[in-house]
Amino acid sequence: MKSNLLPNGVAAGIALIISGGSVARGEEIPAGVTAMGPSPEEGLAIDGWIVYPSLFIGSVFNDNIYSTATDRRSAVGVRVRPSVQAGLDNGLHKTTAYVSADAQFYPGLGSQFRLSPTPTTDVDPTNVAGRAGINHIWSPFNDLNVYLSADYTRQSGLFGSNFGATAPNVTVPTGYTVSASQQFSNQITGSLAVEKKIADWFVRATTGVQYVSYDSRPIASLAASGDAQNGLSYRASLRGGLWLSPMFYGFVEPTLDLRRYESSISDTNGYRIVGGFGSELISLFRGEVYGGYQSQSSLQNFSGGEVAKPAFGARLHYYPTPYLTLTATVDQMLAAAAAPTALAGSLGQWSPATLNTQSKLQIDYAISPFWTAYARGGYGETRWTNSPRADTIWAAGVGVSYTFWRNIAISLDYQLQKTSSNVSGVFGAIGYSTASWGFAQNVVSAGVTYRY
Repeated sequence: MKSNLLPNGVAAGIALIISGGSVARGEEIPAGVTAMGPSPEEGLAIDGWIVYPSLFIGSVFNDNIYSTATDRRSAVGVRVRPSVQAGLDNGLHKTTAYVSADAQFYPGLGSQFRLSPTPTTDVDPTNVAGRAGINHIWSPFNDLNVYLSADYTRQSGLFGSNFGATAPNVTVPTGYTVSASQQFSNQITGSLAVEKKIADWFVRATTGVQYVSYDSRPIASLAASGDAQNGLSYRASLRGGLWLSPMFYGFVEPTLDLRRYESSISDTNGYRIVGGFGSELISLFRGEVYGGYQSQSSLQNFSGGEVAKPAFGARLHYYPTPYLTLTATVDQMLAAAAAPTALAGSLGQWSPATLNTQSKLQIDYAISPFWTAYARGGYGETRWTNSPRADTIWAAGVGVSYTFWRNIAISLDYQLQKTSSNVSGVFGAIGYSTASWGFAQNVVSAGVTYRY
């Protein structure tokens, strides 16, 4: 039976990714704290790397394969979830790499044209999410660290193929918008940070770029519903902080954010300044909370071309026992700009940003040497700042796994997703269905997981 301990180097890299690179002292997970994950004794050694491959294959039942509000169609398909994590730690360099995918296939069922609640083409029941990335830490001196990371994430809804303490979770700087229709986001993120420690002070300079694109959008949605646009964001931030105690720090972080979209008329410049507190370990707790102010302004100087809102968030990890881990995140940020809304009636009602709020919670528990379980839930909301429109998503899930022979386990998983929007009147006004825009979907899968 496998242990649930991570090697310190791999754990450090994963913990740093999860925290968004906020840890400023001691990148190792302290002794006595055991994050649930692969064991170095069971990993595959390849040229200094410790590699942890796994594969889930099973069946899946989906009661709404086309994600429709009406005329729901259910089907049984095949679910495949390959995953590889790898870690390298030679003291001077620490690297964590990861690749994972979650694919649901429904043989014999192809794309469908959907008229209600809004015309949509190429609605495919195949659901493929995934993540790939690398995080590298170079520590040439005890008081100087250089962080380099790159990540690609594709997901639909709140949860991608990875979330929680058992897998890397790169913080998304700009955030993607929530949609009541089925919508996949593709996020490509790269960042470089340099951190200098001076006694009890630390300074971190970070620069990064992120491209976000959206798939499966309704016909003419840019003109009719003002959906968020594909866009590129450039960010630069400077964080200064002070260790208030050996395990507790405070910080202030101003950020400059330049956004360029597929429709250049929506380009914006913005800034954010937040302050907060964090900890590497207080009673088996690590994470940080922050709050502040954010703004995005139109480069075209249209009337109403500035959006300013409070900014707040938290990334928390709690390890009450070696076998129980709680991961919680919450963020409110100005996300991608909405495309020009045809019904707005004037350029002054074009929106330079949407207000995006997301919260997630996951609990991982090793019930016994043979049984493991998890539960998770989340809520997401996107509000359009140039209209009353608001889209929401509720998500929940539970899963259990039983290792019946060495490194082979049987797994059962249930996921619920429910979306809604208040745009039904808008679509009714332009001749489309007045039915509520949104859908509910239940997905149950069962199969076998193999871990090296």
